Amino acid sequence: MNGLELPGQLWRLGQFRARNPGVTINRDAHLGFWQAWIPVSNGGTVITRYLLPELLDRLEELLAAERGPGHGGPGVLDRGAGPGADPPERT
Repeated sequence: MNGLELPGQLWRLGQFRARNPGVTINRDAHLGFWQAWIPVSNGGTVITRYLLPELLDRLEELLAAERGPGHGGPGVLDRGAGPGADPPERT
């Protein structure tokens, strides 16, 4: 794309930012790429893509892997809730 992002992707970007306030996402208007910075304990991880949907897809993959199962991220099954789920253990 040439900077005129599809409204659905801009909505998706807003939703992602709301769920992940620590992740910084910017677009370089001169070179036309999108870049995200994910802070981690030893500095951060930078992801660069020319297309916003590709950047958001990659970020969601990375963050879902970090959070692991049960955190409600896209594509992650929450096995501890819903009908048929085992009740929590009592101590």
